[in-house]
Amino acid sequence: MDLVQLHTLEPLSAARLSRELASRVDERWLQPWATLDVAVSGPWRPADVWPGRLERLVWTATFVYPEGGFFTPEGELSAGALGTLARRQAPIHPAELVAGAFASALVVWHSDAGRSAYAAVWRERRLRWSLRLDESRGLVRCDGEKVISESPPRHLPEQDRTGVLLAGWQRLLGEPLPLEGHDRLLFVDTLAALTGDADPEQLYGRERAGVRAVPLRLAR
Repeated sequence: MDLVQLHTLEPLSAARLSRELASRVDERWLQPWATLDVAVSGPWRPADVWPGRLERLVWTATFVYPEGGFFTPEGELSAGALGTLARRQAPIHPAELVAGAFASALVVWHSDAGRSAYAAVWRERRLRWSLRLDESRGLVRCDGEKVISESPPRHLPEQDRTGVLLAGWQRLLGEPLPLEGHDRLLFVDTLAALTGDADPEQLYGRERAGVRAVPLRLAR
């Protein structure tokens, strides 16, 4: 399962995510089986997880969706036409679509199966930076306006997929998380555990009356 998260520096809730999704996602873009759950935690502090780090308050949402995908191929094209998503080769996911609603936000996506990682940062509700590393296809970097694609990457100061995510955190928080050894090795697992105790809430799903499925509806 991929890890897909949205991190913000302001209060985050499933209800707010539901409202933002309703304003950005056309239900005609979705697979017939589309469901989307989210687990939200916060506020928490980096210092709570990695002693000696920042005391800044952070809110985190972890998104869970079916392995068969959330958008249809046509829906991905429509969603990808928003902003520079397609040009940046950004993963087409609701977390990416709603991040711009927050003053400061970070999207992270990590896939072991796909051997890829992605991070993107918004400030003042504008995309300021994104980086995608796909170990089979290369690197796509964006400074908010210009997109640079390298295949294979000639130079990767972030080192690897974990480094991509750490680079995103550095840009969100304004200072690095210089994790080493065991902490760096388990970084993705640590991120996943941030919402491990939170009860998932459904943002999208199918309601059933008896055995008859009714159309997909936005959870309110």
